Amino acid sequence: KIDAQNPVDEKMWSEILPYKDSLDKTANVPLAISDTILTKTAGESDLGNLMCDLVLKKSRDYCNCQVDFTFLNTGGIRLPNLPKGNITLGQMIELMPFDNRVTIMNVSGKTLDTLFNYMASKGGWPVSGARYKIKNKSAFAVEINNAPLDVNKNYVLAVSDYLAQGGDNCDMLKQIPFTDTKKTLRDALIEGLKEMNARGEHVKSIIDGRVQKIE
Repeated sequence: KIDAQNPVDEKMWSEILPYKDSLDKTANVPLAISDTILTKTAGESDLGNLMCDLVLKKSRDYCNCQVDFTFLNTGGIRLPNLPKGNITLGQMIELMPFDNRVTIMNVSGKTLDTLFNYMASKGGWPVSGARYKIKNKSAFAVEINNAPLDVNKNYVLAVSDYLAQGGDNCDMLKQIPFTDTKKTLRDALIEGLKEMNARGEHVKSIIDGRVQKIE
């Protein structure tokens, strides 16, 4: 048991310390500054919005093509919040600890209709480039690129390879071919934050109604 009544094992601590010092120097590097606390919640959240917005922007850079939208599964966001102030590399590693890669796929509107209803049944997942409303655990008023979802049209989706292969029960996606950008979601977040900081922009809490729950 580790508690205040048990002294530090000095031999073990001497073994760990060089690695901890080295890791701290890397992990504590600031990437950007947040003006507010960013919090994960079911449905729309400022943390989910930020992450999706960064992934959408960087996915377009990675494939040099027009990506219509992206989404993340709420369970894949591994921190409950990011604090006000410096956002560090270490926090990005904790937030997105897995090496899931950004993939690009062409998806039919009919398949996306199934996807949005699934996201609604889970209480709503974060998106960027899209909007939807939820009632009785079903999605309606779905929009992509500010236009109603057309079930007869194909769309370009940026999504993690985990979800593209049917992870978190996204079975509607797993038979669709995808292109692997060789970049991780974590890469997209880190690069996106660095670019914001280079432009002199601070991270701000944004809730814009892209996921709305209607009683």
